[in-house]
Parts: sequence; structure tokens; C-alpha cells
Amino acid sequence: MIIEDIKLTNFRNYKNLSVSFTKGMNVFYGDNGSGKTNLAEAIYFLSLSKSFRTNNESDVINIEENNHALINAHISKGKNYKKIDIYITKDGKKISIDNKSVNKISTLSNEVNVIYFLPKDVNLFKESPKVRRNFFNISLSKQKEEYLKLLNDYEKVLKSRNELLKEDEPDLTLIDVYSDQLITYSEKIYKYRKEYFENINSYLPELYQKISMKKSSIKLIYLPFINDLSSYKELANEKYKDALENDLKLKRTTIGVHLEDFYILLDGKNITLYGSQGQNRMAVLALKLVPYFLIKEIEKKPIIILDDVLSELDDKNKMNLLNLLSNLEQVFITSTQKVELENIKNYLIKNNTVSKEENL
Repeated sequence: MIIEDIKLTNFRNYKNLSVSFTKGMNVFYGDNGSGKTNLAEAIYFLSLSKSFRTNNESDVINIEENNHALINAHISKGKNYKKIDIYITKDGKKISIDNKSVNKISTLSNEVNVIYFLPKDVNLFKESPKVRRNFFNISLSKQKEEYLKLLNDYEKVLKSRNELLKEDEPDLTLIDVYSDQLITYSEKIYKYRKEYFENINSYLPELYQKISMKKSSIKLIYLPFINDLSSYKELANEKYKDALENDLKLKRTTIGVHLEDFYILLDGKNITLYGSQGQNRMAVLALKLVPYFLIKEIEKKPIIILDDVLSELDDKNKMNLLNLLSNLEQVFITSTQKVELENIKNYLIKNNTVSKEENL
């Protein structure tokens, strides 16, 4: 999967920008505040039609332009090409693929798969469980489209159950019906998550070692609601019955897959409690890159975005990471400095313009 080119109109600091990209590693370099992350943000927008910096999509509209922002791009998957257009206003957005309107974000996500790493991601294991679940739900949804549908179905039932619990005299029979539906969806969600965590752990140690150059044991630990597939429904039923009194008291569903969590063991110790900032950074980097290697078809390999990751690494780890990334299909890195390595395309970002430089 390759982004061939992108055109931005009234997007952040870019009133009118057109730039083409190459396969391999592309480095956006320039001073802080020059717009490097803005360009990376626009590329990410092509995957989920949202920003990784703000929940208010209209924030991406140029401050001097009150009407709209526009992203146009061409994507190639092997011999197949797609044209993607995203029109953003303060009232919403419109998405089209090959000039055909798209109503589901999952449709766009299937066309463009992006993995990203931001400086704040180093705190992934110090954030709330919700942040970690969102990260994995997005990652797994890009691997399995049916998983996203399961999540949406589960959330709809969960919302209905919670609304019922808020009533003065909830219908207990209907609560049981909703509980049964949640359990049915939960079992399927658990299967997908369990398999995905196992697949991640088959790649994580090797990736961590390549980046850190340390032979450490590292494992992602899944904390499921129920951890027994053979008796899942029976055990879940019991838990829902036991939790009903508390649910009625708190007026919300207090158990379930929507509250699951995970952590990393590094050399047998919980990285959240005992890991250094550097170890957390290496672990999250490796974790975020794993999905790339889980996808076997070259044309479906995700695009990688790493925002300001090099500045926080020492020279040794920086070279380890760059060597690893140099073998991937397409990577975008933002940096304050030019990267002087063979086969890397550097783009100087200055005065709201992007200048492509020749390879060494």
C-alpha cells in the first residue's frame, strides 16, 4: 500500500499544497512549528477520516479559511489505484473513493491502513485502560472487518442496557435479555482478541530486540472478562447475575469486555510499574509496528507514520530503528533534522511549502 500523492487545500497551515511520495522511507524535516506533523496528520486522515491530535475535526481547517478543508490523494495497492477525497467543514465531512460517496468509515479504513506513533504514545501503559482498548480495537478492526461490526453491535446493546439501568424501576426481564445478547457478542469478541494477542506475542520479542538490541523477554498480557472459551457463556451468565445488584445501584453495566485491559511484561516485570521511559518507548514502538508484520500480502501492508520519534532516541537505537524501517513498504517520519542515509527521500518543510530533495 503506497500513497502516491496528496493535495491539501486549507488544511492547517497549508492553503494549497501538492506533493508526491515514493515507496520506502520519506522524512519530513524542518523547524518546530513548520507543519511537519500537519502533513503527517493529513496522511493519517486518509485512514480513519479523523485527526490523531483533536476530536474536533473542524480544527484542521485553516484559521484564515472559515468554510472548508480538502484532502485529495491517490493510493496504490499493487496494480490497483484509488482516488480518495475528504471534504471537511464545521458541520461535518464528506468522503468519496473513486468519486463514489462513502458513508462508512470502515470502508475507508479498508482502503487505507495507517499505523502511527506519536511522542505521547510512550505513556500508553500509564494511560487509562480505555486508551489501551481504543488502540487495540482500532488495530484489530483493521485486521478483521467483522470485529468492528461485533464491537458496534455490542456497544448498541450495552447502551440500551445502561439506559434501562438508569430507570427508577428497570424491567429485570429485559435486563436479562440484554445481558444474554452482550454475552453472545462478548464470546466472539474474546475469540478475536485472544487470537490477536497470541499473534502479537509471536512477533513482539523479535521486534523489540531489533529496536533495542537487547535480548529481553517481552510479552503482552491480556486481562479478559472471561478466560475460558469452553465454558464462556456459563461463566459470563454467573458474573452478570452476581453483578446485577451493583449494576442497579450504580445504574450502569459494571462488567464485560468493554472494561478489559492488558499490560506488558518486560523481563518478567510489569513495564508500567518498573519500566524506564526508554523501555516504555521501545516497547510501544515495537507493539505499534507488529500489525505490519501480521499482514502477509504486500499490497495490504499498512503505511507507517512516526512523528518526532528520532529526537528521543540515542544514536544507536535511532540507527536500529531506521534500519528496520528501511525494509518496509512506505514510512513517513517527521524530524527536525535531515536524515543522511541512502535510499531515504527527504522533504524540507519551510514557510508552508514542501520541497522534495534528491536521494544521496
